Amino acid sequence: MAENSQHPEEQIEVVVNCVLVDYRGDPESRGRIVHAILEWAEEHPDEWNELQERCQQRHEVLA
Repeated sequence: MAENSQHPEEQIEVVVNCVLVDYRGDPESRGRIVHAILEWAEEHPDEWNELQERCQQRHEVLA
C-alpha cells in the first residue's frame, strides 16, 4: 500500500476499508483505489478529515 507522510497508512487503510466495505478484489485494483483516494485527500484536506473521522468511528463501532 502506498504510504504518505501526511496520512499514516493505518488511517488510509481505515478509510479505504470504509469506502470499499472491505473490498476483496485484486491488490492491483486496490492499489489504484488507494492512489486515487490519496490524490483526492491532498486536494480536499477538510473533506478528507471529515471522511477519516466518520470512517474511524465506523471502524471502532464494528471492532
